[in-house]
Amino acid sequence: MNKKIIFMFLMISFAGCSLIPKTETRELVRAKDIITGTEEQEKLIFTEDNWWSIYDDETLNSLIKLVLSENSDLKIAQLNIEKSNEAVKLAEAQGGLHIDFSGNFKREKTSKNGTLLPPFGGKIFNIGTLGLEAGYDADIFNKFKSLAEEQKYRTEAVKINSKWIEINVAGKIAKLYVYWKYLQEEEKNLTEQKNILVKVKNLYKKSIKIGTGTEENLWTLENNIRLLDSLIEENNMNKQITLNNLNILAGNESSEKIKEILSQNTCSMDTIFAEKVKIPQSINSDIIVSRPDIEYYLMLINAQEEHLKSAKADFYPRFSINGSYGFEAVNFNNVLKKGSILGFIGPSIYLPIFHEGSIRSNYKIAGIDLNIFIEEYNKAVINAYNEIGNELYKTKTLKKSLLNSDMNIINEKKILHENEKRLKIGTKSEYEYLLDKYNFTEKILSNKQEHLKYYVQQLNLINAAGGSYKK
Repeated sequence: MNKKIIFMFLMISFAGCSLIPKTETRELVRAKDIITGTEEQEKLIFTEDNWWSIYDDETLNSLIKLVLSENSDLKIAQLNIEKSNEAVKLAEAQGGLHIDFSGNFKREKTSKNGTLLPPFGGKIFNIGTLGLEAGYDADIFNKFKSLAEEQKYRTEAVKINSKWIEINVAGKIAKLYVYWKYLQEEEKNLTEQKNILVKVKNLYKKSIKIGTGTEENLWTLENNIRLLDSLIEENNMNKQITLNNLNILAGNESSEKIKEILSQNTCSMDTIFAEKVKIPQSINSDIIVSRPDIEYYLMLINAQEEHLKSAKADFYPRFSINGSYGFEAVNFNNVLKKGSILGFIGPSIYLPIFHEGSIRSNYKIAGIDLNIFIEEYNKAVINAYNEIGNELYKTKTLKKSLLNSDMNIINEKKILHENEKRLKIGTKSEYEYLLDKYNFTEKILSNKQEHLKYYVQQLNLINAAGGSYKK
């Protein structure tokens, strides 16, 4: 008899196996190293966590710490992590042993021969039950185990997504901070330009009185002064907008704290950001596939593979043992008496034969979803490869351009110094020297803008790579 049961079980299992449709799983794209230079370079270390610490700037550290603690997107991400952790517990609670306590009371009206009667006439019976019901689902084909593993991978995906959000938010903060530092220097420069032009204007008025100047040139000077006034006003507007954007990132409740933090640092933009980020000649493929958005899709792929395993288990029979133990009696007062004890225990089997169509479709859908996640992963790898490569190339190009601009400024300083000597010995007029100084101040501002572009590009590279290089 036992041999027959085992034989039937094996036949049913093999029958279920024969119904499983074949699914073709796509291949994962492999990332390649990104190389934009062949010259030798010092050994650099890639850091993902708290990448902003490479700048060694307490103001930036305090600003990022404040904003990250108050940012709405990160708060939502944390809630999603908590939700996913609970979903793991829920998935692990499926299957296995379950015990329920139940009880009920009902009244029935019957005739003498036991048939139910209309509302009038007959005899009323009070029937009460009280007891425990238990069952154990045997997870022979790992359906419940696979569902629990699936949820664990999805939870890891949520955590990785939170990390990606943090990198993006921190990058936005750093960009706003370096722009804020630039605006401080821009205001000083524009004010200096205005002061120089005011002096030039006063000297030019004297030239007009002695007949060596024209009213048209004076009007041009006045127009330039008014233009600088407008640029200074625009600078103040941009500083307020920058503060507003930082405040929004911090949940729109920390404006005064942000102002206080920003006021603590009076260092120049170049002192904070210059040469702190090390630019590699090449980026290893491991950095690309470790980017949070790519790891996110990899976790989804792993989760879907577990989902496919659980869908596969639906083709096989399910076995369980069910039982109950309790009391049942006519008249609720007799329920707890010894003669009212009832109980049973026995196995049960669920055969998927009559649901073959829906099970096959669910399995095929699960396989298609797996391939969708794989293609999403492949797309993310290709995009990351191109994005990091482009940002690395742009960073190196801007660095070379900035070096040229800095060299030009050094020469401009020498030229201005020579003109200052000529002013002192009387071979150059004060009017001419002020114009030279004004042009030099304009070039200084243009150089500051080049520095700002380069520092922002550094942050773009950090955001693309998901971290930064340091010694």
